[in-house]
Amino acid sequence: MWLFALFQAETSFGRIVKTLVFGAAAVAFYFGFTSTPQSSAQVAVSLAVIVALWLHGYREGRRVSYASAQCNAEIREDEGRIRVAGGGVDLTLHLVSRTLTVKKVAKRFVSTDAPGEFQRLRSGRFEWPFRVLAVEPQPEPKAGSLGAVSGISERWAGEAAASDVGIDADTHTSATAAPVGARETAVYWKHPGQGDRLLFSVTGPAEKYEAIERAFSIFAAWIDSEDEARRAIERRNNAEAWQRDWEAKRLAEELDHARRRGDSPFDETDPHMRIMAKSAKAITPSSRW
Repeated sequence: MWLFALFQAETSFGRIVKTLVFGAAAVAFYFGFTSTPQSSAQVAVSLAVIVALWLHGYREGRRVSYASAQCNAEIREDEGRIRVAGGGVDLTLHLVSRTLTVKKVAKRFVSTDAPGEFQRLRSGRFEWPFRVLAVEPQPEPKAGSLGAVSGISERWAGEAAASDVGIDADTHTSATAAPVGARETAVYWKHPGQGDRLLFSVTGPAEKYEAIERAFSIFAAWIDSEDEARRAIERRNNAEAWQRDWEAKRLAEELDHARRRGDSPFDETDPHMRIMAKSAKAITPSSRW
């Protein structure tokens, strides 16, 4: 496997060129090593060429394996973080900052509708909200079938049902067969002023990119749970504030009523009671029913 890195290239022509260069470098190394006297410069150059070919093949092999690998999700619920890597995609979802960090995505997956900086770097950081949408590929009927179907759609329902029997076979036979089990998974980000923007989309077997859908679904559930907890805290704080306000108003009314009757049960000389009475009186609205 390590030896194959010397010949690994993106295209067949590239592999042929690398094979010829490797052969020439090997021959140069042999003659430089066996010549009398030995040509150290020739040996060094040939070794450098062989090492360069191996490094290029090793990196190319890693890139190919990365793009063809199964997409997996690493879920860290205690950290509020989900990382999805494989299949030409490497991204992380952060719950604390509510951001999507795309570390790397294959160039062929990037959408032309994505922000220009993301198209150039194929990486970026995006704030919530963002979502994923999975679409099953639909068969594309030929022009003749489309014309027949559109003609039927203009008729009333009874005639369409009767004619549908006659064209059913033609429609199905002319449709383009979709790849079995293939699915397109698209990641969208909602731009503050421009609406949904397609960042990238991947197409392949459903099980290969299922981790992307699962990661975004879990992250959305985390967001909903966090929002619900925040709303519950706000409701509790509002209820406690209303309770304190109601108790203060009731105390002020009781003090005012007792003072009018002249038999106040409170000791007005007590500094603590005077402060409470003043506070309650300040909260009580001036207009009464």
